[in-house]
Amino acid sequence: MINVVMLALYARASQMQAKRERGQGTLEYIGMVAVAALLIGIVAAAFSGADLAGVVSRSLAKVTSII
Repeated sequence: MINVVMLALYARASQMQAKRERGQGTLEYIGMVAVAALLIGIVAAAFSGADLAGVVSRSLAKVTSII
């Protein structure tokens, strides 16, 4: 009897954990895209001779306005 209760509790705990982690992959993907956009902006600024701080600031503003 105790084994059945333990199994039911384990199954319920697994379901609850799956619900909490829903959407986590999307958040990680958005973070990777933001870092990639920032790096592209920095490289573009380095080769164009533009103000690096201004380019980084504008790149961050573009990325955060998407979200």
